[in-house]
Amino acid sequence: MNKILFLLLIFSISISCKPIDVQTTFNKGSSRATAYHDSDKMVNTKDYLFVTYLIHEEGAELVLIKRYNKSKQKWDQSNIIGKAKDDHGGGALVIDSQGYLHIVYGSHNSPLFYKKSQSTYDINSWSKALEIKGNLTYPSLVISKNDELFLAARSDVRNSSWSIRLFKKSSQSNSWNKGSDVMNSDFLMWKNSHGKSSMSVSNGYVRFGKYLSLNDKNELHLTFHYFEYVPKNIKTFSNNRVNSSTHFVAHTFSKDLGNSWFDKNGKYESQPLSLKNVTIISGNNDPSQVSCNYSAGQHFYKNDKLYFFFSKHYGIKTTLHLSSSSFPYNNWEEIEILNKDYHLRAPVTVSQGKQTLFTVNAIPKNIYVNGRPPANLPSKSKIIIGELDVTTLSLKWNDLNTMVNPSWLPQLSNEFDDVWFMVTQGARESNDTKVIINKVK
Repeated sequence: MNKILFLLLIFSISISCKPIDVQTTFNKGSSRATAYHDSDKMVNTKDYLFVTYLIHEEGAELVLIKRYNKSKQKWDQSNIIGKAKDDHGGGALVIDSQGYLHIVYGSHNSPLFYKKSQSTYDINSWSKALEIKGNLTYPSLVISKNDELFLAARSDVRNSSWSIRLFKKSSQSNSWNKGSDVMNSDFLMWKNSHGKSSMSVSNGYVRFGKYLSLNDKNELHLTFHYFEYVPKNIKTFSNNRVNSSTHFVAHTFSKDLGNSWFDKNGKYESQPLSLKNVTIISGNNDPSQVSCNYSAGQHFYKNDKLYFFFSKHYGIKTTLHLSSSSFPYNNWEEIEILNKDYHLRAPVTVSQGKQTLFTVNAIPKNIYVNGRPPANLPSKSKIIIGELDVTTLSLKWNDLNTMVNPSWLPQLSNEFDDVWFMVTQGARESNDTKVIINKVK
């Protein structure tokens, strides 16, 4: 795979993302209130902003949805629509062409639940919960122009290969289909070639760190990083006690709405892809050939090109990267994103709209001692916002919306006439975090 490394131009000019009339802090956030970039948790329309996150109350993780009324400049609706199995069970939220909201939520290696709002642009009443069967986690939900829903989730089969599984629901249907696997993990390959006793884990655990989108050409795009526990005798970058490794980031896409998926050989496969046949953007399917670990961010589609954020982790040092590719998306160009004041780390989110805005976890360079971060690194961490010009590859940074001590992944809303920002603040293990929601443009 050909890769070209560009040096990204850095500008210190502030961008026009100044807070205007909203800076809201909500308490009682779950330990992972806004966690996981697999799902979009903000829906932005002309008149309203809708957000979903987890709160912790009386020993339970509850799925909360709130509505901000832009004309009244206040949060005017709030509704707990269900209970999550634990703090992994946050919702994935979308809106259809008529203004009805759709949410999938609640699971951790268990069935997911789906609800639809009963009135347009309103969160006070919802349909009866519809179960999506399987041992599922981390929903990624998108909707087409004709209101067909597509859901990607991690599916686990105990003592076997776990997978990314895709489900569909048409606007006319009252149920979801049974789903089909997009790709399977390498667990059985390792187990069969190295033996059961050599495995670090017996349940097949993997984490795909995926993100699903649907562009204007009706192409479904899936990007992900691949985390697994490889056999004990396989060399990895970390070589830790359980021999875990996140050794590549990858991409596949579908031109027929998920019936077949493109492999690195230029074929559309109707059967689940193997990880050996997926297009690797950076890294290697052989963990012994990789000099770092990876963390995937989100991708976006602009000017007929797909752009994808990810980071490389060399122990203490972490670097942030953006790759891009055009159809058929099997050759990727890569740039490293730099900042004169911060070391940039995962997580990353992006806003799709007229501007390319993204957020990134940043560690001030002036707190490093002899090249090493301090022991209390989380309390020094910040979330900052950047704007990327994808034509000139120029970058502008803005510290006006900086958030300190983030505990989980931030969100940027889709761009309408404004952009909104949401992040959890506080200790990761706390069940009383703060959820901060700002208007950033």
